[in-house]
Amino acid sequence: MRASARLLFAIAFIGGMDNAALAGSRASLADLLGQGYEVKATSTLSLTDSKALNEANITPTVLVTLQKGPSIAVCTFGAPFWELIGTAKNDPLHSPERCDVT
Repeated sequence: MRASARLLFAIAFIGGMDNAALAGSRASLADLLGQGYEVKATSTLSLTDSKALNEANITPTVLVTLQKGPSIAVCTFGAPFWELIGTAKNDPLHSPERCDVT
C-alpha cells in the first residue's frame, strides 16, 4: 500500500507538470546535493509503470525524491544508470536533465 501511494504521488507529480512549469527548474543530482538537498526517498517503478510515464522507457525507473525546506526535487534514472551511478561513462550524477525542482 505504501509503495502504491508513493507511485501515485510520483506519477501525479511528474504527470501534472507542464513544460512551462519546468522551464529553468532542472538541476543535476550532484548540484542538488551540493546545495544542501537531502534524499528523502527512493522508489523503483516497474517497466510497466515506467512505460506508463513514457512509452520510450525500456528499463525500470528509479525515482529519487529530495527536499530542502519547502523545495522538492524528483530525479529520474533508468535502473541500469542508477546501479552504475559512480562509474557510468555518461555520468548521470552530473546531468541536469535528470532532476525537476519545484
